[in-house]
Amino acid sequence: MVNWHGIEDTGSMPTRVWLSRTKETGKEKEEWKPLRKVDCLALNNRENDNMPVLIEGGRSTADVDFGVIRANFVVRPLRALESAVWFVVEDHKKDPATGKQRPVLEPMPDAEAEKVEEFYQRAIYAASSLGTGIDPLLKEQVKLEGTDYHIEVGKESGAYKMQKCPNGWLGKSFDLQRGYGAYTVEGEEEEETLGPVRHVVFVVHGIGEAMWSRDDFRLAPSLIEITDNLRLTIQKRQIEDWKKKCDVAEKRKQPKPPPPDRVEFLPITWYDQVHSSSNALMRTLGSVTLNTIPALRAIANDVILDVLLYLTPNYCYDVLENVTDQIIALYGVFNKIYPDFAQNGGKSSIIGHSLGSVICWDLLSLKRDATHNDRVHGVHITTSHNADNSAAISYQQFAGSGPAVKMEMDDCEVVASNSTGGGGNGTWGPALPKPLEKYLPFDPDFTMFLGSPVGLFLTLRGAHAIFDELRQAHPDRPLAAPFNLPTRAMYNIYSPSDPVAYRIEPLLLAQDTKDLPEPQYLTRPGEDVRLHVKAMQLGNVISQSLSMKKQKSSLSVLMSTFSEHASSVLNHIDEANAKNDSQLVKNAAAAAANDGTLRFPLAGRSGRLDYQLQPRVIDNEYISAVTAHSGYFQNSDVTDFIMDLVLRKEDIIDLTTDETVATSMDYELGRTTAS
Repeated sequence: MVNWHGIEDTGSMPTRVWLSRTKETGKEKEEWKPLRKVDCLALNNRENDNMPVLIEGGRSTADVDFGVIRANFVVRPLRALESAVWFVVEDHKKDPATGKQRPVLEPMPDAEAEKVEEFYQRAIYAASSLGTGIDPLLKEQVKLEGTDYHIEVGKESGAYKMQKCPNGWLGKSFDLQRGYGAYTVEGEEEEETLGPVRHVVFVVHGIGEAMWSRDDFRLAPSLIEITDNLRLTIQKRQIEDWKKKCDVAEKRKQPKPPPPDRVEFLPITWYDQVHSSSNALMRTLGSVTLNTIPALRAIANDVILDVLLYLTPNYCYDVLENVTDQIIALYGVFNKIYPDFAQNGGKSSIIGHSLGSVICWDLLSLKRDATHNDRVHGVHITTSHNADNSAAISYQQFAGSGPAVKMEMDDCEVVASNSTGGGGNGTWGPALPKPLEKYLPFDPDFTMFLGSPVGLFLTLRGAHAIFDELRQAHPDRPLAAPFNLPTRAMYNIYSPSDPVAYRIEPLLLAQDTKDLPEPQYLTRPGEDVRLHVKAMQLGNVISQSLSMKKQKSSLSVLMSTFSEHASSVLNHIDEANAKNDSQLVKNAAAAAANDGTLRFPLAGRSGRLDYQLQPRVIDNEYISAVTAHSGYFQNSDVTDFIMDLVLRKEDIIDLTTDETVATSMDYELGRTTAS
């Protein structure tokens, strides 16, 4: 039997493998990478050679005619598309996954591959029992027209191989390989095992994306990389959990559960709307920026500038319009690629990180304004819907109080009127130069904020007074303002070390509220807070108790000189301590039972808005602050929570109508408060 080197596909009809790489742009060539096996089969079995083929779970389209792959949902460079059955081994490199050397393969053109295959088949026949032997073929050469190379059969260490050799003495010879060989594409097995797409999540980036997306800057991943990693991580977790359930079902001799449905994550990038090199403002900014300390100035121009520009009405309008247009367009493309998505009850949600959460809030606010009249909950509120040219309203008018203010700016008359009841001039939505013409094409199943400054923006807009008036107009709901947005659930998740994150719940309570509710810890499905967090909470309770006792002892000594008042004062302290002790017990019991005594209509079915990430065993807030704002999508508690949100069925409680739709709930949110 004849031994061969480089024959990975031994079949009589080798399978064609499809590969891609970023199209050449004058830079160093990128290595060809094979497509998923299921995509290779789809391309090989296509009925019409001229029809594009959806690949990579529908996220890309392969156009064989033009030899390119186009991304369907994100802005990516075109990728070159090629297929081959024979490959040139151009080099060898170390595989970081295995630590072994692997070949670097270049696909051969079909015309050359046909000659190689013909020559190889002759060699196979010559080596068979009916052949005359393969050694005579070692002297034969097959020329490759239009090149300076020819094909020949070589022999090395007792084994034969196909080679591509130069016609002259100069030049390098290359080994040839039949078939690509065994390979795996990360995520293919998981995605092919899952069911159809039943949930799509649009992710809006925050500040600094212009910097994170640069190829020469790798301090933080870009939004496209984040969504790719998030999709992959959640799919792996889905399959792990499903396999565990299958094992349990098998032990119980029950039918295996069906695999969970797929979830798609689509990035929404708006930074180019602000940072485009064709933008006159950016050109001017570049001309006035000093050449010194370029790294720090890049942070100012590419990161901090995002917030400053969003505070200006015109750029705020441009960003909101851009994000809305993208979501509408992607939502339309998504429903074309997955035509049964909507008719099978597909859900859509949004996640906003950093400034992206403010954008999501403003989009929901604008949609709310478009679907409500001016008298919401019986209170007149001036919003961007009925305050034309509200761009000219200053911060003092938003946050202050007093009579209506009339002002002139750029020949535009602007009126900021008081809310009914004498409260402050404020709004929960953005100040825009004109109403937005388009709105979100769906009501999100859930809206999630990560590292969000929404609380800060609402404070600057004077929204607290508005929420107070809403609460006062509904005395049957005395705790939280009955304010809501068009989303079925809202979550404000933050790290305590994140310097950009703010709470939202206090703004929905009375402005004179002293004992604010503690945020709840974000926990994994079916789990309580971690042991070290419980120990920390217990230490806090003990510390508070000792402090109260010490206070009582000190005052007892002091009051002993005033015997006529000591008894009454100590009784008062006893009553206060008893009340505090009772409150501590009540809070601990409420947290343990998770009875949901305090619920915010804005939170929708979640009841609570603010959720704090659990601290690590060894955690320094100042050191953690460096990475806290950019690390949410890498936090396992966050990814587990997102996975559970998009997959679960639950009780849907509408706190504005007190109607409940009964389904099942299998996740407990924040079972212990972050005290």
